[in-house]
Amino acid sequence: MEALTRVIGMGSPDQAFTTLVDMLKHHGVEPDGDIRAYLRSCGLLSVGDTLEKRLRSYAESHFVDERTARRRSDRRAEALATIFRDETLFLRPWGHLTIYQTGPLVFPIIALHMDPGSEWQKPAVWINDELQDLPFEFDETPSSETGYVRAGWHVTPVVLRPSAKHLFKIDVEWRMGVWPQWVLAAQLADNRLVAKIQTQRNFMTEATVTWGSWPGHDSVPRTPPFASFPAGSPEGVVDN
Repeated sequence: MEALTRVIGMGSPDQAFTTLVDMLKHHGVEPDGDIRAYLRSCGLLSVGDTLEKRLRSYAESHFVDERTARRRSDRRAEALATIFRDETLFLRPWGHLTIYQTGPLVFPIIALHMDPGSEWQKPAVWINDELQDLPFEFDETPSSETGYVRAGWHVTPVVLRPSAKHLFKIDVEWRMGVWPQWVLAAQLADNRLVAKIQTQRNFMTEATVTWGSWPGHDSVPRTPPFASFPAGSPEGVVDN
């Protein structure tokens, strides 16, 4: 139980259980399959407060001997262990959050990827603590490389606020049955600025831009204009 909670639940028993249910959807659809036998023997799909009772229940409902039920369960316990160890991270939905800064502007880009059969909720996005209305719509055709469908959004460029605690801040809340994985990136043209990007276990991902400091100095000069990428870069960066 501790290993399952740590590996597939990222420390959360609730997420470990949710991930088990998600594995059932992907790998346990065959009524007489071995994985379904394992999930029934561990109590996910059957009643009974002991292993013996659950194996008996499985054997009776599938018209097999209890030893057959046990063999099927043990066989797929090993298969599921391999799936959890090698594939769980890749079966999770994942998101990309990238921010580009050039001159006084920040260009945020959000992309979401998930299994076509996943139950999902529209993400909530806040820019500088103001809720945005972004109509995310997933592609109808899955990617030939990943098998996932994608929804992307280029948020309108945001002007930096030099005197605010956060010159720029974006928060994304994407609640899914299984915690999403996030790929986070930032490219800043001005080396006086620092990007801080983090994810939380409450389905929140946050990126902020703040003033930085240089080694041996408490702060950096704030009066010069914000540095930019070479002329023509912002449009090319966002479009590509």
